[in-house]
Amino acid sequence: MKNILVGLLLLFMATSCNETLKTTTSISKMDKLLLGNQRFLNNQTLHPRQNKKAILATENSQHPFAVVITCADSRVSPEIIFDQGIGDLFVIRNAGNLISDYAMGSVEYAVEHLQTKLIIVLGHTECGAIKAYIENIGSEKTNMKHDHIETIINTIKNEEEEKQILNPSKNNIEECIKANIKHSTNKIVMNEFINQKKIEVVSMIYDIHNGKVNRID
Repeated sequence: MKNILVGLLLLFMATSCNETLKTTTSISKMDKLLLGNQRFLNNQTLHPRQNKKAILATENSQHPFAVVITCADSRVSPEIIFDQGIGDLFVIRNAGNLISDYAMGSVEYAVEHLQTKLIIVLGHTECGAIKAYIENIGSEKTNMKHDHIETIINTIKNEEEEKQILNPSKNNIEECIKANIKHSTNKIVMNEFINQKKIEVVSMIYDIHNGKVNRID
């Protein structure tokens, strides 16, 4: 009797997952991400397309529905926080979700060759790159021992959106984080190729304290 009940429960869960996936196929790509994050927050993740079948289905081609430029922070994993699977997201990660020539080239590849129409710039609270920037404001030489980390800090220092913030400090770190996100977003929006393709570019921030993703206007 116990085995029968377990079997019925598994069947119900599988059916529910399939029905949920069916209902999300007709919604917008943006809503698809937001619904995935809501499932993540409610501990109702489906873990879609995270199996051998998904590997075989994408072995010859990929068709991600969104590009996500985000931070390399280990607490920020787009496929997990948006509850997506193999082949769904084209993810570009580096400290501070900066838009370098390499990152922009990756974005252009996704748009041109993979026909991806939605680009997300996803920053997060408590960003270490922004904290390092704040700690080194006003100094010509950073306190970092490694030149490449100093390059990241100096890149953020030179962002026009950061320069517009009065007295950046730990007290207004979220404002600094959002300015950094907007800078990366603006760089993509101003890209002539992206403009021609009429791609939707969206700024978002992930809260590492509660797991929620919010859109930045």
